[in-house]
Parts: sequence; structure tokens; C-alpha cells
Amino acid sequence: MKKIILVSAIALLAACGSSDNTASESTNGDQTSATAAANTAGDDASNTTIEGSDDTITVDNFGDMPPKCIELLTTFLKKIEPTVSEIDWDKATLGDFETFGDQFKTESDAFDAETAAAGCNKYNLSGSDDAQFQQMSELAAAEAPGTVGFIKFLGALSSAATASAGDVPTECAATIAAIEPFLADGATMKDLTMAEVTRLGQLMPAVGTNCTEDEAAAFYARDDLKTFIGS
Repeated sequence: MKKIILVSAIALLAACGSSDNTASESTNGDQTSATAAANTAGDDASNTTIEGSDDTITVDNFGDMPPKCIELLTTFLKKIEPTVSEIDWDKATLGDFETFGDQFKTESDAFDAETAAAGCNKYNLSGSDDAQFQQMSELAAAEAPGTVGFIKFLGALSSAATASAGDVPTECAATIAAIEPFLADGATMKDLTMAEVTRLGQLMPAVGTNCTEDEAAAFYARDDLKTFIGS
């Protein structure tokens, strides 16, 4: 079972960053940058979606996978349970998530090696992301209930990238004004909670939609935005 690359609002933010980006580029995103940013935030934390190898075997649910794969995943969840159960994932920031990933890098790398050796990376779990996270949550609730909040946090991080536009301004100046509070006082993406990630993930693409190419380029060139996204 390979680690999920969480295509989240973090990825969208990182993809839009340089001063020579156009409004169109910011809307479509740079998938290479998105992958790198998502890996930075979550690559060492846990496995959530199962991606197949070249000879992929698609299954409908966890129960259709070899028992060894479920055993390895359950063991990993139990290893992280004492730590993740102490974190309030409803209030956790992306910085908290990154710190957790760093703390469990050794265990995560070992989990990757063990699942690859067992052939678990040949299995692809079908269905929507929501359905996959639901199955993960059900397994966690049965085997390591202290990890359920963490799994839900991962699900929210994944779904933030596709959150509906919600109440987003339709004019350039108003869109940028709605982003300004996130950039105040030298803040960075690591300071964001999941609710803030979702909101900013709605606003940033709107810059490319609502602003002219020159307006968008000027916004992306701002020093406070570069500080915020870590560029």
C-alpha cells in the first residue's frame, strides 16, 4: 500500500506561487509543485489510499485485500494511536500534522517496506475518496479507536482541494482582501487549521478567475505571500 499524496489546499497554494505565474496557470495549478507540497505536509504521517503497481488488482473494500495487508495497517495504526489520541485534530494545524509526520518517519518508512514486501502495493481500492476514508475510519474504530480523529483529519485535508466555492467574492480586489488576514503578521501555511485550509483553498483559485493576468501576477509576487507559502 503506497502512501497517499494529499492533493490539498496546501498544494494549490504552493502551485500558484512564483511572480511570473499567469492567472490561467494559477487556476489550473502545477501538479509537480502540488505533489511536492502535499508530500511535505503529509508523506510521513500515514497510509490512507491504496494505489496499485503496474499489475494493479482493484478491490471494492479492505476486506477483499490479503489479510497480511490489513494486519500491517492495523499494526501501524496501533503504533501511532498513543500519540495521535492525545491531539485535538479538530483544532490541529498543518504544523502539528508535519511534526507528527516527522516523529513517526521511521515507523512510516518501515510500514512502506513491509507492505511492499507483502505485495500490498499491487492493490487499488476503488470508490470515491470519501468512501475510502470511511472504510479507513471503520477499520480504525474497530482496531485502534484513538486514531479515528487523525483519519478524519486526513480525509478533511484531502477533500479541502475539492471543496465547493462557497461564499467567494466575484471581484479581484474583494478576493484579495479576503485573503489578506491569512497573510498578516508573518503567518505561514503551517499555522492554518483545517477550516482555514478549506477556506483559503476556495479563495486562492478565485484570484486567477477574478483578477486580470497582471493583477494576479502582482499578487503572486508579494513578499508576504511568498513568506506564507515558504517560497
